[in-house]
Amino acid sequence: MPVLQGSPAFRRDILLLPNIISLARIVVITACAIIFFLGHPVVAVLVALPAGISDYLDGYLARKRGQTTEVGALLDCLGDTLFHLVCFSVAAVVRVWPLYLLLAWGFRDMGVTIMRASAAQQGFVIRSSYLGKLAVNFTYYAFFFMGLDAGHVFAPGWLASLVHWVPLVSAHVGVALQWISGASYLQSYVQNYRGLALGAMKTGNESSRNEQ
Repeated sequence: MPVLQGSPAFRRDILLLPNIISLARIVVITACAIIFFLGHPVVAVLVALPAGISDYLDGYLARKRGQTTEVGALLDCLGDTLFHLVCFSVAAVVRVWPLYLLLAWGFRDMGVTIMRASAAQQGFVIRSSYLGKLAVNFTYYAFFFMGLDAGHVFAPGWLASLVHWVPLVSAHVGVALQWISGASYLQSYVQNYRGLALGAMKTGNESSRNEQ
């Protein structure tokens, strides 16, 4: 029954323009992966470009139009995760980037997701930092050029080397920044957790004194 009662609100929120853009990004990212493995890397990169830009657009529109919602935050997070997963996986499969980049990103992302879920259960929020957003910018730009590298768009030479090494270095910087931001999120989690534990202990002691 609660699900049925919440359905009108869910339908209303899912049809907001920022959330429609987030949904479209998820569909486009999936299509890009299929197009790439069908042997059309350049087309996949061109299709993926607006998907990457939409990550900035949906958040901007949500804030500007006053349409920030919980389902929008969920879709945005899902789109980001899927975009990173597809790009790192493609790069590892075609061997233009090492597998450890995919693993390093994956372990960090799972860790932060688990921390935030645990924080929400306890009633506090771990907010994104500027460093985390900067890390995403490094990886997003790297993904675009990685697609060109994976598709061997340029003949062997200095330009092909540039298209290979610049995004590879950028991806390493992005993942490193994500781990650094992850450490700051862990610090925030521990501080909030400790504060709640101390508060509960203080409340328990006061209750015991009152009962005495």
